[in-house]
Amino acid sequence: MSSNPDFGSRTDFYTFAPESLAEVLPAFEIQREVGQGSMGLVYEAIVREDGRRVALKVLPPSLTLTERALARFMREGEIMSKIRHPGIVEVYDLGHRDRLHYFVMEFVDGVNLEDRLAVGPLPYQQVAEIGCQVARALQFAHDRGVVHRDVKPSNLILRENGDVAITDFGLARETGTGSMTESGAIVGTPMFMAPEQVTGERSNLTSRADVYGLGSTLYTLVTGRPPFEGPSAQQVLRQVLDQTPPRANRLRADLPRDLEAIIATAMEKEPERRYATASELGDDLQRFLDGKRVHARLPGPIAQLGRLVRKHQLLTTLSLLVVTLTVLALWLIDTWRAGEIEAELARASGLVAQAVSRHDEQLKPIDESQRRDRLNSAIAAASNVIGKDPSNARAWFVRGQAYHHLRRFREACLDLNTAETHYGGPTPEVLHYRIDARGNLFDRESRLELQRDLRSLLDIDPSPYNRCIVAFHLLDLARSLPEDARDEILTRAGSIVEPVPDPDAAKSVIAARILDLRGEHDRALRAIRDATEKFHGDALVHDEAAEMLQRRGFPDESEAQAELARIIDPRRAAEREAPTPGRPERRSDLGDVQEFLRDLQELLQGSDKGEK
Repeated sequence: MSSNPDFGSRTDFYTFAPESLAEVLPAFEIQREVGQGSMGLVYEAIVREDGRRVALKVLPPSLTLTERALARFMREGEIMSKIRHPGIVEVYDLGHRDRLHYFVMEFVDGVNLEDRLAVGPLPYQQVAEIGCQVARALQFAHDRGVVHRDVKPSNLILRENGDVAITDFGLARETGTGSMTESGAIVGTPMFMAPEQVTGERSNLTSRADVYGLGSTLYTLVTGRPPFEGPSAQQVLRQVLDQTPPRANRLRADLPRDLEAIIATAMEKEPERRYATASELGDDLQRFLDGKRVHARLPGPIAQLGRLVRKHQLLTTLSLLVVTLTVLALWLIDTWRAGEIEAELARASGLVAQAVSRHDEQLKPIDESQRRDRLNSAIAAASNVIGKDPSNARAWFVRGQAYHHLRRFREACLDLNTAETHYGGPTPEVLHYRIDARGNLFDRESRLELQRDLRSLLDIDPSPYNRCIVAFHLLDLARSLPEDARDEILTRAGSIVEPVPDPDAAKSVIAARILDLRGEHDRALRAIRDATEKFHGDALVHDEAAEMLQRRGFPDESEAQAELARIIDPRRAAEREAPTPGRPERRSDLGDVQEFLRDLQELLQGSDKGEK
């Protein structure tokens, strides 16, 4: 074996053999890989000198090619080494050997809370205790000028003694110092990010972002599902900004109202409406644990009814009390039934999420048979809800999601149509799934329905993200037409994404594809190569580059880009490469396409006038 193994080769791009690591780091006896952080791999190891059991976090050499990645990795170690607290994983040492950078951490015996959630929600008393501990540890970090920015279940480790430790400060930021993130960039995990993180406004990002992240984490621990879910990161981020999560007690009927109020206060969208500090959140959780009155308030129909009843004497309001109790009993029955349905729906959504992630509870890849079993179980759970409540739009939508991921696209479209009916009209979430499903059907009626969905999407939400979706489908249509009939549709695709602000990865891919379809192959190659540099780490860009380079006779370069895309987003790559049974060659009718273009032009002209 070489004395300087090439960890950066394609075959070990993000994986190290323990014996290779041991050769470069002889002071450690490598035991096993235990996980991956926001950047880097984590191994269990033994210090040969004194037999200590430690965690060894290693930055893959392939990532050290960028100064930003290396600086961020080393900064994580430096930040954690300065914060010594029982509730934060301790860093003992930092170093590097040749191209291998690492730091040595405390090894925590236990399980991260994301893995624990695989068996279901946690007891609410335990959730309050966990929240109290994490809030104290976060306050300790905040007092030393550090904001974590990625508080979530997978970054909280439940020790064997029941205590909790925060780990992975890879996205942490020290207040009062320069940021490692480009201005306007979004960092974090979508379903646990505070709204001010989503907007990327650095000046608004304070320790209250961690209060929000902890609130979202507590919501997930008591309900078994994150506060927001969607088919794409963009959809989740939009919900974080614009929507209110489902009431926690609708998903967890036994959840005490005070704890629900604490979680809801921590998750207020406006930072000034949240707890001012993590310590305040911890104090309120401690009051809940002690059985004392909490500061958070969540007024609802029961509390309002209770106040009304207390204003009247029993003898003079007996008839009103009887009516009130009757209404309350009916409401409780309805709430119980709604909670039962919500719990079943939450289970179905969770099964779909597990299947889509393609990993089991230990974060090991699941095979195709296990994935299909989860999706079929989700279909059964959603069907059970539909049997109880045929007008439940979300049940139809979740079942349509499961059919979609099973590539049963016609059944998915039928369920998504029904969901749309019960929602009272098309929603972006329904349209995104149905557009993708109809894009995989090849009869003329499906193509026409796809075009109608694209028009609806632009009509109800002409956002940059949706403009790019429409443009990509236009380019698919162009590819199915003869070269001499493509010009108008390519021009229209370019005009649709013209308002999308630069820089934008999807817009750059569209521009390169337009050049390629116009026959300007050299310019297209230059454009997509430039995009891989400018948007390095974007799976869509690397995926498009792989396809274009393969078509133009650069197989080695194509495979390198495809490998990057698979590493960055393995789920997307697996779904893209999945076969579609009986898939014919796509052919479009020129007359249908021209009518579609006229409709789009009228729609966009009307939208422009409305904006003016």
